[in-house]
Amino acid sequence: MGIGLALSGGGAKGIAHIGVLEALKDYGINIEYIAGTSSGSLIASLYAAGYTPNEMLRIINRYKDGIIDIDKGIGFKLFGSVLKKRVSIKGFVKGIKLERMIEYILKEKGVEDISDLSFPIAIPTVNLKTGEITYFSNVDIDKKDNIYEDRWCLIEENTNYEDEPKYIKGGKLSSIVRASCSVPGIFVPKRIKDDIYIDGGVRVNSPIDVLRKMGADKIIVVTFNCNKGNHLGIENVLGISSQAFNIMSHESNKDKVELADVNVKLCLNNVSLLDFSNSTDIAHRGYNIIARNIDKIKRSLNIKEEQGEF
Repeated sequence: MGIGLALSGGGAKGIAHIGVLEALKDYGINIEYIAGTSSGSLIASLYAAGYTPNEMLRIINRYKDGIIDIDKGIGFKLFGSVLKKRVSIKGFVKGIKLERMIEYILKEKGVEDISDLSFPIAIPTVNLKTGEITYFSNVDIDKKDNIYEDRWCLIEENTNYEDEPKYIKGGKLSSIVRASCSVPGIFVPKRIKDDIYIDGGVRVNSPIDVLRKMGADKIIVVTFNCNKGNHLGIENVLGISSQAFNIMSHESNKDKVELADVNVKLCLNNVSLLDFSNSTDIAHRGYNIIARNIDKIKRSLNIKEEQGEF
């Protein structure tokens, strides 16, 4: 039993997770389980692979201008779709550069498959074919402890949509992270074997339940829930899609967030989905909120004062 950390998705806002991890380390709070959605899955994977928060920030600053590969042929595809009267566009961002970058960075730590990680980790995605939550992990997850176990419903024959999550042990980690980052309408979905996956935030932006199943008895979750009055970037299709996704993710996860022992809420309304230009400042915001509230956090986790570094 130990402390689990759930890192929510939020595009570039997810860089704040780096600061949170650094602050938790500085104040003597040891994380034993980690789960991350979307950009949170990237940070969780780097952490589980052995990268320090400072190394993560250097990686983000090094690659931030080359992570996003906008499909330059999108205009021609859109024009062709109009002529053919059939829309074939799957997303504005191909995601190839992101996946290759992750693969290269993880290879430096000798990691290719999620099972190569020794640190317990889980990454949620959503299967576009079935609509089910699919967790990829490197550990066996207790499926018996299921929040849907005591419920029943009438199911018509051949109904495919399942509310019970699916758990897959193993898988190429760069592909899994790429899948969890695939915001629908912005990123092209990721095919893994015979299935197609999109951003886990569609159904579980704050992966708290899975941490309980992995064995965590105390959970810290980092969320980005302060979008009220945020009009940043909604004058274009990418901004509109991003904001709509933020609203949907918040609404679908607000009940789950309350199950955590500590909810670290960050208001980063000035940071758009794909804006990595202020990475260092965003990471500092994550660090500072932990530092300002460390006493309260330790009380919530039942950690005695003498264990921390003040």
